[in-house]
Amino acid sequence: MATFYLWLRRALLAGLAGAVALSLTFAVAVLGWRYPVQRLDPAQNGPLVLLDRHGTPLRSVPSPDGRRAPWTRLADLPPFAVTTLLAAEDDGFFAHHGVDVHAVVRAAWLDLWAGRAAFGASTVTMQLVRMVEHPGQARTWRNKIAEMVLAARLERALSKAQILEQYLNRAYFGRGAYGLSSAAQTFFGKPAAALSSGELALLTVLPRSPAGYDPVRHRERALVRRHHVLALLQERGQLTAEDVARIEAESVQVAIQRQPFAAPHFCSWVLRQLPEDVKRSGGVVHTTLDLTLQTQLQARMQRHVAELRDDGVSQAGVVIVDSQSGEVTALAGSVDEDVNAVDIATWRRHPGSALKPFIYGLALEDGQNPASVALDIHDVPSEYRVRRLTQPERGPVRLRNALAGSLNLAAVHVLEQVGVNRLIARLATAGVGPLAGNANDYGLRLALGAARVRLLDLTSAFGFLVRDGRVIAAHGVTDVLRGDGTFWTPQAIPERRVFSPEVAWQVMDMLADDDARRAVFGADLPIDLPFAIAAKTGTSRGFSDTLAIGATNEWTVGAWAGNFDGSSTFGLLAMRAAAPLVRAGLLLAGHGKTLTLPQRPETLQTIEVCALSGLLPTQDCPHRKREFVLPTQRPRATCDWHGHDAAGDETVRWPSVAGQWAHDHRAFAQTDEVTP
Repeated sequence: MATFYLWLRRALLAGLAGAVALSLTFAVAVLGWRYPVQRLDPAQNGPLVLLDRHGTPLRSVPSPDGRRAPWTRLADLPPFAVTTLLAAEDDGFFAHHGVDVHAVVRAAWLDLWAGRAAFGASTVTMQLVRMVEHPGQARTWRNKIAEMVLAARLERALSKAQILEQYLNRAYFGRGAYGLSSAAQTFFGKPAAALSSGELALLTVLPRSPAGYDPVRHRERALVRRHHVLALLQERGQLTAEDVARIEAESVQVAIQRQPFAAPHFCSWVLRQLPEDVKRSGGVVHTTLDLTLQTQLQARMQRHVAELRDDGVSQAGVVIVDSQSGEVTALAGSVDEDVNAVDIATWRRHPGSALKPFIYGLALEDGQNPASVALDIHDVPSEYRVRRLTQPERGPVRLRNALAGSLNLAAVHVLEQVGVNRLIARLATAGVGPLAGNANDYGLRLALGAARVRLLDLTSAFGFLVRDGRVIAAHGVTDVLRGDGTFWTPQAIPERRVFSPEVAWQVMDMLADDDARRAVFGADLPIDLPFAIAAKTGTSRGFSDTLAIGATNEWTVGAWAGNFDGSSTFGLLAMRAAAPLVRAGLLLAGHGKTLTLPQRPETLQTIEVCALSGLLPTQDCPHRKREFVLPTQRPRATCDWHGHDAAGDETVRWPSVAGQWAHDHRAFAQTDEVTP
């Protein structure tokens, strides 16, 4: 008797639940409330697909509901997909108004005997509501009743075709695929419109149990379910026996396609640049990256780091920027393309000597010229105690040789002349910064890389060398086709003038001077290419960071090599550690073409100077050099360094500030060969 009463109680509860559901549905219909369809707007909260400059997918960023593929109109999906889907999920779809009353009562009765919510009664409309309103939540009767109410509202707001379109774009098919279009690509590697009937029928059984019917792990189970669906269609006269036999005879080969995940650091950088409303709207992001170039560069980086592993190098990063447009065509922030690894391209590290071109540009701006003399000497009066540096001295050197040879003491001497505050301000204009701290935090050691900067910013800033003294910030997005079909285009990036065209050309010419560079670095360097480039290297204190940048009219390449944890390499200089990657980047980006450098501005005059003093030569000057200067930079004095002693032998009268150096280096100080 007790068992009977328990059964009766369960039956009454089930009936009550069904009655409540039906009553609520009826009430909604009578009141005429409609579902807030703006929540289903495909233009809102959609997936983002990033493409390279040639249209190759780089990454698919899912929408909040998991969708990765762009929205597909129902008219663009195969009709057979709708036929099989409704047979599998909701055969009364076109008859009910959001809730299948008979299915609800049947499910309640079965759940009653099971003692839990084991059997569903969800229509396609109710499933759609659950995807939007209760994603990931437990399937309780409380949620079920809410879904019934909302499904009834939705049926009054949208047509059956619109509901099917929403469902086929949002349903989860497994393996990270939301929507039929995404599932077609994931499981078969082709668009939904290209699927065969057998492939479509297999896919449309997956939403009921994406894991249980996974066609890779549970292929036989999925095929049995597909056979059941096809048999239902045959019973209803929608397929003939011959149709079913033909479909089941098809050879269906599932080949899981991994979601694209190329150039992870570049994609992450691009996503950080997009406004939040653009990211929320979803769509297709057209980027500036060249995936072929990126892949080739990544392979070259891996080989290079493997070659230097015994020298303590474990990582590298390279950026390639179109010199004229500022478009980033390759950005590799680590060797192994691990999105979880440090992105060295956008990570602040010490640049070593790579800031020196800006120092010498300021000196030229002040009226000096490439032949003006800097003192590569310890004992120079300075409030910053330059003598603490331990580099060897080369004495008085022309700016051309000092920059091309990256002489540290000379750079410190020139920076004291132009001013640390002024350098910080000019770096900010070039897009390098803002630097943490102020001039007092760095002092003259800023010339040697005391600040931390981003490789991407510095590479972009070097564009002033080949853009008439102007820079344009590096960028990676051309436009976004939003989910609503409209385009979003980034605001035009303003150019910023860093130096005059004449000063920029002079700095570029100094950095491209192979003879001046070889005086310090020697011959057969990685940056010796079949064409001229303007190049600068930088090695941080303790050999923990090595950096190199090379620029031509066409491309600017920045490279870093070292260890992410800041540990030292085994005494490697940037010319060996980072410069080979600049070489590789320019050759790969150039596709075998001869790259070029800017033509000399007509406003620069050609003069001869003494190769030692940089002043106008006299008949006593044994060596002369040609130089290019503005009228305001022309030396005003003639050389008084060369003369003859009483015996008629040639002598050098060094300036008094270099007297102690000349005394200590007498063997070298008697000749102007000190600075070849």
